[in-house]
Amino acid sequence: MNRWQDDLRKIAARLLDNREVALVIGWGEGAIPGRTIPVFIDKPEDAALLVVNSRCENNLSVYIPRMKERGRLAIVAKPCDLRTIVSLIQEKQVAREDLHIISFACSGIEDHATGKRRPECVHCKVNTPPVYDTLIGGEAPIWQEEPSAVDAIEEFKKAPPERRWEMFQAEMAKCIRCYACRNACPMCYCDECFVERSLPRWIGEGIELTDTMIFHITRALHAAGRCGECGACSRACPMGVNLGILAVKINEDIEKLYHDKAGMDPDKPPAFSTFRPDDYNDFIK
Repeated sequence: MNRWQDDLRKIAARLLDNREVALVIGWGEGAIPGRTIPVFIDKPEDAALLVVNSRCENNLSVYIPRMKERGRLAIVAKPCDLRTIVSLIQEKQVAREDLHIISFACSGIEDHATGKRRPECVHCKVNTPPVYDTLIGGEAPIWQEEPSAVDAIEEFKKAPPERRWEMFQAEMAKCIRCYACRNACPMCYCDECFVERSLPRWIGEGIELTDTMIFHITRALHAAGRCGECGACSRACPMGVNLGILAVKINEDIEKLYHDKAGMDPDKPPAFSTFRPDDYNDFIK
């Protein structure tokens, strides 16, 4: 058992034993060898189920809105997951004092299909947690892996607009509109999504390419300045749609134009919730 995992189990058991939290949300071993699953621990003795390794894919912050009624939560989070937790705090979906955040430095998670780092991890520039209550493993990444090749996200960012549109259409043509991406995204917490609205009716329910592109463009714009770039949407997709190409590019544009990086400061409002006289407004004529 690795030292970080041992530390995590001791921390979780102590928090529950001292009644500092009502529930610990973390990762445990899955039924499929080499895979992990979300686990919900409310007894100190069950802390032994917790694991932390390079296969901890799930962004557990998706469970915060539905679990917060249980009381104060402890949650184990990678730095990218933590950025979505910060966004949830900024948007008043959970109070900072109602969370005990356990985090660690991270060099990326493993793609179970290839054994290499996930594409979103290749791109990630937030390897240390921006905020936490307990840090395990110190400031060095818990695991180290060989650098991966530049992925499709970088290719998309560097391509001219015409080529980007072609790449986007090719990705969207794979989509079967199962909404797994939406269900996996911690920032898609609305009770009713715009695609289910009957008045006004935004788009059709089928897989016609135009409707599919409208769905993904609108969802990406809704996540602009809020997305932690955790890759949960791409990992959940059964068709292998690379949703990161749009999300990452929009987030970079937000950072460049409005000098705000999503999910870094819980005390700072999101970019689209503020106004400054020097905000970028060249698109207004």
